[in-house]
Amino acid sequence: MKLLDEIIEGAVDDKITLPSLLRKCLLLAHQLKNGKLQAWAEYELNGYQDEASLPEYRKVRIRALGSFLGFGGSSLKGAQLAATNMDEDHRHWAEIAPLMQPIAAYDTGKDAEGRPNSGRMPWPPELVAIYHSKFYTNMRMISAYQEIPGTVFVSVMDTVRTKILQLALGLKDEIGAAESKGDSLGSSKIDQSVVNHIYGGNVVIAATAENFAQIGSISIEEGNQEQLKNALGQLGLDSKSIASLEKEMKADAKEAGGKPTLGQRSKKWLGNAASYASKEGLKVGIDVAKRMATKWVLQHYGLDIG
Repeated sequence: MKLLDEIIEGAVDDKITLPSLLRKCLLLAHQLKNGKLQAWAEYELNGYQDEASLPEYRKVRIRALGSFLGFGGSSLKGAQLAATNMDEDHRHWAEIAPLMQPIAAYDTGKDAEGRPNSGRMPWPPELVAIYHSKFYTNMRMISAYQEIPGTVFVSVMDTVRTKILQLALGLKDEIGAAESKGDSLGSSKIDQSVVNHIYGGNVVIAATAENFAQIGSISIEEGNQEQLKNALGQLGLDSKSIASLEKEMKADAKEAGGKPTLGQRSKKWLGNAASYASKEGLKVGIDVAKRMATKWVLQHYGLDIG
């Protein structure tokens, strides 16, 4: 397959950019009709919105640093923050950074001395407020951030390039072996190769990524109730919970004099949407489920602008 040869050549040529290489992977996914490869290439090109589908190589070990003010104008800058001083639910802010942005964002270039540029991910102001007095005695934390060495960005990009090369070489060998027997490579074999080379053999993450890619492409026409119900079903909500939304929407419309409107009842339902999972469970993470359900309901009312 000519496209596979082009991908192999591009993967070993540093002059070929990763976005260009990933776009060829998208084309390959289309030719092979493989949703898992398509999902991965799109995520790498466009960024990840769901941590549940974030690959391990994008969860990097970091250290957290903060700036402090004390009595008499004393101060500390770049002081390391110990995760052990934080509640367990917050410790990842001092230990691990999820790299969610498109891969192109991590091509940060080099400084004057030829070293790859580092990056920072600031803590949310609410988190700073919670821990302002938890680290240093008589010192108040005024800001904090995750420090990400430039070598981490280089490593992530190199990992993506290597995965592309391994997949292309593996597929070429498998296609050649199948053709020598007069057969074509089956979809299950292609799926297995993608899962092994791209997702490190993690079937769960591969399926989550594919599910979210499919769900993320859904849009609802204004006023189309059936589309909305079908979309929520694909998200993993059961018929009873979907019927309860329909009931709340009708009640909101009745209160508005018969005019379809996003009222308090529908808003309350959206707040609990992710808890209405079917027996099979949500196809994506809870936060994403809430976001998608809200987006579709807004589209149904003609209110979604994004």
